[in-house]
Amino acid sequence: MKNRLIPQLLLALSLAFGSSLSAQAADAEPLKAGEFSFKFAKPWENVSSGRPMRAGELKYDHTEEGLEDVEVVFYYFGAGQGGGIEANIQRWVGQFEAEPKIERETIEVDGHKIHYLYAKGTYLDSGMGGPFAGQKTSKPNYMMLAAIIESDQGAVFLKAAAPEKSAEAIKDAFKKLSQSPFEK
Repeated sequence: MKNRLIPQLLLALSLAFGSSLSAQAADAEPLKAGEFSFKFAKPWENVSSGRPMRAGELKYDHTEEGLEDVEVVFYYFGAGQGGGIEANIQRWVGQFEAEPKIERETIEVDGHKIHYLYAKGTYLDSGMGGPFAGQKTSKPNYMMLAAIIESDQGAVFLKAAAPEKSAEAIKDAFKKLSQSPFEK
């Protein structure tokens, strides 16, 4: 009798724990920025560091594609804070040497305008010092993916800068991520 109970007990435990673990993996906690909850799943992963001014950070894991991972930073400053749409876009374009190749798009989803900026060129990386750091490192063949989601409670800003091939490969995933708070 004991010999029959052990396999049944092991089976019951593996089913209970296995389904619990797969449910946790499928239901990643949304990233909250302002009034919006951004839903994501693998290959996105939450890598929020708690660094000042950041509402959160997600990384797109490119391991299987052999490309560099791309980190998207979320910013939220509150109503009336963070600057206007054009001021932010011009500041981001100014983070490139000379004139980067830019593409802009504005869409409306569920009553919220989303402004997209895609810029390609030599990116001036300020590293951990932020945009006001003195020394910047030139990174040729880079691409910036950026989005500003308008809200009465304050805009939410998403920004990533990575090697062009890596960023271009996730452009659609970035757009989907930025629109995920509005999915029904």
